[in-house]
Amino acid sequence: MIRRSVLAIFATTAIVLGCVVLATPAGAVIDSAVVLPSPNSGSGDNFLRSVSCMTESSCIAVGHYDNGSGYQSLVLKWDGTSWTKLDSPNSGSGSNVLSSVSCVSESSCIAVGNDINRYPQHTLVLKWDGTSWTKLDSPNSGSGSNVLSSVSCVTVSSCIAVGSYENDSVYETLVLKWDGTSWTKLDSPNSGSGSNFLFSVSCVTVSSCVAVGFYMNGSVNQTVALKFDGTSWTKIDSPNPGSIGNSLFSVSCVTVSSCVAVGTYGNDAVTQSLVLSWDGTSWTKLDSPNPGVWDNTLYSVSCASASLCVAVGYQDNGSGYQTLVLSWDGTSWTNLDSPNPGSGDDGLNSVSCVSASSCVAVGYYFIDSGYQTLVLSLTGPEPPTTTTTPPTTTSSDPVAPAFTG
Repeated sequence: MIRRSVLAIFATTAIVLGCVVLATPAGAVIDSAVVLPSPNSGSGDNFLRSVSCMTESSCIAVGHYDNGSGYQSLVLKWDGTSWTKLDSPNSGSGSNVLSSVSCVSESSCIAVGNDINRYPQHTLVLKWDGTSWTKLDSPNSGSGSNVLSSVSCVTVSSCIAVGSYENDSVYETLVLKWDGTSWTKLDSPNSGSGSNFLFSVSCVTVSSCVAVGFYMNGSVNQTVALKFDGTSWTKIDSPNPGSIGNSLFSVSCVTVSSCVAVGTYGNDAVTQSLVLSWDGTSWTKLDSPNPGVWDNTLYSVSCASASLCVAVGYQDNGSGYQTLVLSWDGTSWTNLDSPNPGSGDDGLNSVSCVSASSCVAVGYYFIDSGYQTLVLSLTGPEPPTTTTTPPTTTSSDPVAPAFTG
């Protein structure tokens, strides 16, 4: 079985005067999941860790594969019809792992992770220009390992990457900023006296980002949420419902006051899905399904609007991991039946939604020859477009537009 939390430690109303268009009304929901064929490299294991879609016919997925002597970077491209492997650079003769990718256009993506050519691990950043991938120089901190777990870009010259670095005997939060020319390290807070890890970041503007993860409070994980205002990072309080552990692995923001974060929490020997909602002031825990008898973990969430989000991960019913897909319609989370093509473990690590009716999720499944790439197409009915005609009566009072979604 692959314990993602271990891998991650070491290894996202149009308003027109006289008309309001509701692109994603409450009730819109992803209701179908099918497997898309995807390539594998080498003769060993293949894992997809992250996906970023610009349109229904343009996605980039990243991860790693085993070439017999270590992991190598793995990049796949979706053109609306099929997935193909793209050449990607690797540093040195050791392992190279890509953990996250963020694209702002078909010709501009950033992927991050780490390389292990010798101890300690170092940050790894690749840039896509629409034709080829190139390696970018990126800073490292402390005297130990540095790992980048997530990246979020709002323009070609503005990205934030987060992860952790080893400082003496503990890990501390790591935040890097891209200005289109170079990466620089930003100061970021840590909680408690134990290790702190950031696993995900979501930016809606160059001056508004949220990052999530967990810190070690003694032997118990506690959730971490940080907020960036364009100048500095600050810690924001977040719930911890579990008595034996609480972790956040992903966050997706659609506005500065609307984010969803997901992960897992534990009570007794069972882990449950954890979903938190941010309203710009505080985090609130949302009820979420737990179909697995033993474990339910959410590793990724993507929101197309405040009323349409999809979260993915795995569930364990005692006989191995199975894919887990939850869908949010603005009111409640529902569990979606999803395929499990493997003969052993199946899991989803990332999801990217481009609309209320189209998402792509990626991960892995196990067959006799090892782990293989897994890609699911998640779709739903096209939401109706509702046009509200303004009243014919006139008023001297100015009209205050109403925002939805």
